[in-house]
Amino acid sequence: MIAECLLFLVALVPPENGLTEEWYEEYKECNKVVLIEDNLELLIEHFDYVNLDTAYKIMWCESRGQENALRTAEGNDDSGLFQFIKPTWNWVAKKHDLPRWNEWVILRHGRPYEGPTSKTSYGFEFKQVQFSSYYNILAASLLAQDTYSSVRWTDWNSSKWCWGTDKSFKENVRRDFIWWQKSSRR
Repeated sequence: MIAECLLFLVALVPPENGLTEEWYEEYKECNKVVLIEDNLELLIEHFDYVNLDTAYKIMWCESRGQENALRTAEGNDDSGLFQFIKPTWNWVAKKHDLPRWNEWVILRHGRPYEGPTSKTSYGFEFKQVQFSSYYNILAASLLAQDTYSSVRWTDWNSSKWCWGTDKSFKENVRRDFIWWQKSSRR
């Protein structure tokens, strides 16, 4: 199953007749294998199907699907699934009327919530916007698909060595999966 899913994901091209239920189920199952199942519906919701392949690869290469990923190596505090930096986030947020960097948002079941108060805290969370899967994926889709005059992925060029070709992506997924298998046996 692992090899089949790696091939499916690396060659991810939705069917010509659009997203079918069968294609979607295979996509979800394969992503469970590669450990990014939690964000599939948001990726499909926010990205055009022709861009799903690249968006998925970038998200995996940038954060391995970890919504709380934080990289502080150069002092930028690259944050979230798509590893946004503060100036880029705030530029997209201003342009598309989204919450700004470090703003706290209320989510219910992973989505923005502005409804009435509840007697229970079930499904609610309060977190900084850049660490919300919903907002991070939305901001990435807006940046890549809607901010420029054409679809561009140049904001993630620093990780292009990982996602830029099917071969490099496949090698990185394979290497990480082997590492994950070995570490989970301990």
